Amino acid sequence: MTFQVLARADKSRILLLPQSGSKTLFEGHLRLKDMPQGPRVFKFLVKREKEAERYLPPEDALRMLRKASAIYLARGDSLLEKKFIELLDAYQLGHRFVQVCGHCLGERRVTYVGRDAITYKGARICENCAAAELLREADFRGLSRPAKAHLARILKTRRNLDEVVGLLSLERLEPDLTRFDIIPASREEPTLDLETIELPQALKEHMRKRLTKLLPVQSRSVQAGLLEGRDQLVVSATATGKSLIGEMAGIKNLIEDKGKLLFLVPLVALANQKFDQLSGYSKLGFQTSIRVGVSRIRLGRARKIPQGLNADIIAGTYEGIDQVIRTRKSLGKVGTVVIDEVHMLEDAERGHRLAGLIARLRLAAPHAQFIFLSATVGNPAALARRLGARLVEYEVRPVPIERHLIFSSGGEKRRLMRQLVKDAQSLTSSTGYSGQTIIFTNSRKNCYALADSIPGAAAYHAGLQYPERKRIEELFGEGKIHTVVTTAALAAGVDFPASQVIFESLAMGIEWLNVHEFNQMLGRAGRPGYHDKGLVYILAEPGRKFSSARGESEDEVALALLHGQMEDVAPEFEEAQQLEEVLANAVAARSRKELDNLHQLTLGLDDLGSALKSLTKAGLVKGVEPTLLGAAAAAHFLSPEEVETIAKELDRGRSPLDVAVTLESFEDLYLKFAERISTTLRMQISQKALHGSFLDLINSADLRELENKIQRYCLDFARDFMRCTCREAPYCGCPARNISLRILELRMEGKSPLDIIEDFSERYGMYAYQGDLINWLDQMVRYLEAIEAVAKVLGKTEAAQEAGETRKKVEG
Repeated sequence: MTFQVLARADKSRILLLPQSGSKTLFEGHLRLKDMPQGPRVFKFLVKREKEAERYLPPEDALRMLRKASAIYLARGDSLLEKKFIELLDAYQLGHRFVQVCGHCLGERRVTYVGRDAITYKGARICENCAAAELLREADFRGLSRPAKAHLARILKTRRNLDEVVGLLSLERLEPDLTRFDIIPASREEPTLDLETIELPQALKEHMRKRLTKLLPVQSRSVQAGLLEGRDQLVVSATATGKSLIGEMAGIKNLIEDKGKLLFLVPLVALANQKFDQLSGYSKLGFQTSIRVGVSRIRLGRARKIPQGLNADIIAGTYEGIDQVIRTRKSLGKVGTVVIDEVHMLEDAERGHRLAGLIARLRLAAPHAQFIFLSATVGNPAALARRLGARLVEYEVRPVPIERHLIFSSGGEKRRLMRQLVKDAQSLTSSTGYSGQTIIFTNSRKNCYALADSIPGAAAYHAGLQYPERKRIEELFGEGKIHTVVTTAALAAGVDFPASQVIFESLAMGIEWLNVHEFNQMLGRAGRPGYHDKGLVYILAEPGRKFSSARGESEDEVALALLHGQMEDVAPEFEEAQQLEEVLANAVAARSRKELDNLHQLTLGLDDLGSALKSLTKAGLVKGVEPTLLGAAAAAHFLSPEEVETIAKELDRGRSPLDVAVTLESFEDLYLKFAERISTTLRMQISQKALHGSFLDLINSADLRELENKIQRYCLDFARDFMRCTCREAPYCGCPARNISLRILELRMEGKSPLDIIEDFSERYGMYAYQGDLINWLDQMVRYLEAIEAVAKVLGKTEAAQEAGETRKKVEG
């Protein structure tokens, strides 16, 4: 039988492993003794599988070494190794050194490794042992299967297990190690010189202050007929210059007397920013106004902004312009309609209204040029066909983006964020801009907690009032704030030119981001003209989950998003949403033919006949004409169910205020002492005052374990808002309605939103964000206005009068 022997010197003896093929025949140990003629075998211990250890004559060891076809030496104890080599030389036995996996050798297996072996703790080990060691570390950290596979891929490339394991508890940032990939910038693409474009001279001169050459997507749009009046769907990543495409067409059409420019966006914050930008065209003699459903809550001196429909340029939200059409007011002569963020057609709550608005604008402005702007979507060609527009697609970015993935949690996350922010600040781009950072998190509470932990950072979210948001935007734009911590909900909102985006969380509330949302958020890293590249860091917490329908952990979601394909935009709306749009179309249409046309133009609608039957049954249409009740419902964006609720509640003698809070209660009320309760009771209590964990606590014996002040807050809350006898209490909705009524009572007494918040803080140890409270009060005003309109149609004069008087008091 042919065999070879692997030997390694330990501190006191020589390990011998005879090998036949890949099989280890037995395990042997030699002890050497110094003799006058040199080192010699003193003892030979042998251990075979399933047999006890036994000593054999020293001559057997020499006989085995002589018969071996080869003797391999693995590096070990240098002193004993030297003596063993002297022994081999004395008996004229050849040998050569080899590298073997130390882990395998520890288990008495022999795996030879080469120069591409994996390094671990100063030694070289085989891929199997490295993978097993990595798996143990990953299991200990609670990593998901995709995360383990990701680390395994890094290990295969880096060949250093210490580095890969180090990713699970980073002591310092290693960009080469954490880098997931690089999204390259575009190759140099010939673009059009401003002077070669057929634009009115006044517009050229105005644009010359901003640029001399168009960006690639702008050039493609011009070449695809933008300036000849072609309708276009422009699909391109964030920060590639889409907005200017709409402006070029709109201002050109204005100068040529083709009609006004409507520039529509999904959010009030974005409309405000767009209004400020478009107001710059006043230098060309054009007036700009805004239509966003301005707040009806009076708070003293407010910013005065033109809101007229006679302006040359109107920046507005989708609903702000739709309300004009739904109330049969005239938009005047419209030459250009720009719909920004048209991928919002997929939005579960508002997509149906955007689909209806596009169709109604087509009817109201039949000769207008329509420009649809969208971030990258999955089916741009199909969407362009549905919108009746020519596709202009630009899939590459003007600056490269590095995407980094780090697994971290808790305090380690904050330490890493502080370091990343500091590193970004220290960098200056080739155009002279210092690095700035946007941090996305999943809640407003985290916005403040993270901002407080990072010097020079500011929290930014929808709960802030407009002046506060505006101030932060300006300070960030001027470079006086280097970091903004915001919620994912504002990802499609205000434009911050940041060099770096950090995902502290991959959730929006308690729901994981989808691929489109994720890409839109990371696309805010790196702006042409500002930065040479964008940096994106995803700090995914292994094992982190939220109570949503999807059960993946955050590390698993991170990899799914990084590998994900963009979703198609193929709107499908619920029946109630479809009925709302058919009713609004009936208001806008002047004939059955026009209604049929509108129905065909509105994406996501099913059978018109079935919808008309449902609306007829609800008393909202007669034939194809809206009834007075239907017209009131459409004007106030009421669904058929909401109209039915208002009518039923008024029939029961409920006050307009009661009806309004039935339609929408205020639920954004938070506990100031949630963490103290959680610590005392050793259980997780939500910060939300209307969460089941807090409502259950109020009725439990655990309440007695809390400090007296917190007990008093809880008992006062229960006395004032949980006094109903409903069978489902406290989950009947009564606490939310009672809280809402109390807020409205305080408002009608002349209290400001800040006064109301202070009242809840002193009485119940609770707080709300002023922006949230103002938005809800504003919604109450609009519901009261809707209730007033519905009551008038139903002949309920007293209820209509009461609704109007109550509305005025809430407005202030």
